Amino acid sequence: MSTLGKNIRNLRLKNRLSQAALADLINIPSQSKISAWESDQSVPNILEAQKLCQVFNISLDELAPHSHLFQRIA
Repeated sequence: MSTLGKNIRNLRLKNRLSQAALADLINIPSQSKISAWESDQSVPNILEAQKLCQVFNISLDELAPHSHLFQRIA
């Protein structure tokens, strides 16, 4: 099963973006955060995840399939 980090990396590469370019697009001051996500050392918060989805034009479910990380609290 693919991890959230692998999904972010694959989407970034598919869109021909460097880690620095992606960080700029979602207003993160350093590409090191992108690197940490891609290596599954950390995960984006919900606002960062939403920005990723906007950049990649996907839903949260597509970003993190089978994940409960971004489940909405009812």
